Amino acid sequence: MADDDSTPQLTAESARAAADVLLEQEKALRYPSFGANEALELGRILVSLTPDFGEGVSVNITREADGVRMFQWVADDKNARNLLFADGKRAAARKAGHASPWAQMQATVTGDLTGVWDNVPAEVPACGAFPIRVGDEWVATIAVSGYMEGLDHEIIVRALEQALSVSAPRWDAPVA
Repeated sequence: MADDDSTPQLTAESARAAADVLLEQEKALRYPSFGANEALELGRILVSLTPDFGEGVSVNITREADGVRMFQWVADDKNARNLLFADGKRAAARKAGHASPWAQMQATVTGDLTGVWDNVPAEVPACGAFPIRVGDEWVATIAVSGYMEGLDHEIIVRALEQALSVSAPRWDAPVA
């Protein structure tokens, strides 16, 4: 990722705080059960939120037990490249054991970003993939691509909050 003076940089302190919030989100946004009907409802909710963000996204929800796509939608203004990045975000999340920006946050905390972005688009350690858990079991992953500046994560959190009728904390940090 290129450094740009107009974009605030994630500091070690803000990355640590964002990681703490991410863990709280992952704890708060859990299902009592999750199957095809819940995937369809979550996908429908997320798609219904896109007008609030000014453009569309690509969305997929993948069951982790067998890698089956339970839900997929691509807005008219998005394409296969967005699906590729959504898959890369899912891969980064699975590797980290947390939502996709986890590796970026942890590398920023340690001050060593070496290699974090080396496997893009196969692994994209940026906002946009979130684990769907039933209790402590990671049963599916929702992945979104199409927005910038952490909004892929924000739309996922909003959709999960609506689907689960709960609220989750937000971070105040420039997480990509």
